[in-house]
Amino acid sequence: MKRIFLLSTGGTIASAPGENGRNVSGALPGEALVQALALADDVRVEVESVLQKPSNAIDAADWVMIARRCEALMADGLADGIVITHGTDTLEDTAYFLECVLDTSDVPVIITGSQRVPHALGSDAHANLRRAIEAAASGCSHGMGVMVAFNESLYSANFVRKVSSFRLDGFDAPGLGCLGFIDNGEVQILQRPMRQRRLVRPSALPRVDVLPVYAGASAAFLEAVLASAPAGIVIDGVGRGHVPPDWMPVLRAAMDRGLPTLICSSTLHGATHQSYQFPGALHELEEAGAVGVRHLSARKARIRLALLLANGVSVPQAIRAAFDWQPNRY
Repeated sequence: MKRIFLLSTGGTIASAPGENGRNVSGALPGEALVQALALADDVRVEVESVLQKPSNAIDAADWVMIARRCEALMADGLADGIVITHGTDTLEDTAYFLECVLDTSDVPVIITGSQRVPHALGSDAHANLRRAIEAAASGCSHGMGVMVAFNESLYSANFVRKVSSFRLDGFDAPGLGCLGFIDNGEVQILQRPMRQRRLVRPSALPRVDVLPVYAGASAAFLEAVLASAPAGIVIDGVGRGHVPPDWMPVLRAAMDRGLPTLICSSTLHGATHQSYQFPGALHELEEAGAVGVRHLSARKARIRLALLLANGVSVPQAIRAAFDWQPNRY
């Protein structure tokens, strides 16, 4: 008998009808989500409603709480697998935080949600939840890291993104694809993910801000963010990791004062790279002390930087090493 723990946090998958045709996200407790499921006889699901909120309200304190509960279940030997239901807006953020801090070599952790509320015509809520439970109960999921189960596909928490605001195939890993599928209850893993080294989970995270780059972005915006004293910043740069030329004096001064600064690419896939030499290019940014991050969205790079800072890692060389990708050798 496989014992799967379902940690419910709210979101569309736990929505109930509201007024004027709208829905109340996170209104249903976790127990209500499994009532309509027909599961295999060798799987037992135990439900805990740890949160009941829309995922736009999920914050770092919630991530820490969810991680602690997962760690407790793993340490007690109570769980053969863990499923977390979550709103889709920030599902990828929570998934990546858990990927950074949890050891999933013996207990798979699968996160899922839905694009349509449970009471909607053609809802994917129960189908996604069933597939997630099947994935969590499968030995094929061991050592794969935290995975997202959506639309009968499995994605690495490192690379998954929400790619549609409404379609049932709402998640993808652009340019990389899924790790495998859940086909009629059978988990089929077709590739193993590159991963980063696990970090110690702190009790709280410092504030790290993401600054988007766009054509004509004013340095005044950058200055305003820096004046609010974040512990670090992540720049969602254009192309290979570039910023407007007039951002450079401001950024250089901030990095001279020791502000940890990451540079990501706002493209859907592809690495940052020192391909060019012009004002605001990644070459100039890294010479000034920034760290170019490869193959992570700015949202996820922000989470890892906050974890590193909470663990006392703030030197650019050490930060760069912590973002290295390693083969999954489980």
